[in-house]
Amino acid sequence: MPRIQLISTNKKTAILLAVTITAFGLITILIPLFIIRLIPQSGVGNYFLEHLYYVYFSIPILLYFIYIGVFYYQIKIDSYIINIRSHRIISGIFKSPNYIDISHIMLSKFIFFNRPFSFNKTLMLKITTDAGKKITKRFNLTFLSKREEEKITTVLNQIIAKNR
Repeated sequence: MPRIQLISTNKKTAILLAVTITAFGLITILIPLFIIRLIPQSGVGNYFLEHLYYVYFSIPILLYFIYIGVFYYQIKIDSYIINIRSHRIISGIFKSPNYIDISHIMLSKFIFFNRPFSFNKTLMLKITTDAGKKITKRFNLTFLSKREEEKITTVLNQIIAKNR
């Protein structure tokens, strides 16, 4: 069997999206509210007071991105180990990342599926432990391209075929 080597990550995309969402929140919500509070009688303060409904339209958009989540993922697969790590960038600061580090023998099945109304895909792994216990582990992957999904699928199919 050929040597297996795969590294897949969305570090640049996830950080760029998190910075964009944070800037959007600052520009459309916090700065106008701060200006209204600080200088309400100025021309800028009056403008924001008259157009305060823009703030109300931007709050649901911001809450959508926080609720759905922007996930940073890193997948490393070599000839012996499968290492997958995924965690929320914006709202998962105080939460531990979702990760797994298993040998190839433990992987029994996997599947990708899309989340409705989201730009995330979920990778579900079915794992069999040494004791025979079956575990299902899910990883959310933000902006996983079709090409990356095909590469990951090819490598995981090779591992499952080798295990049979």
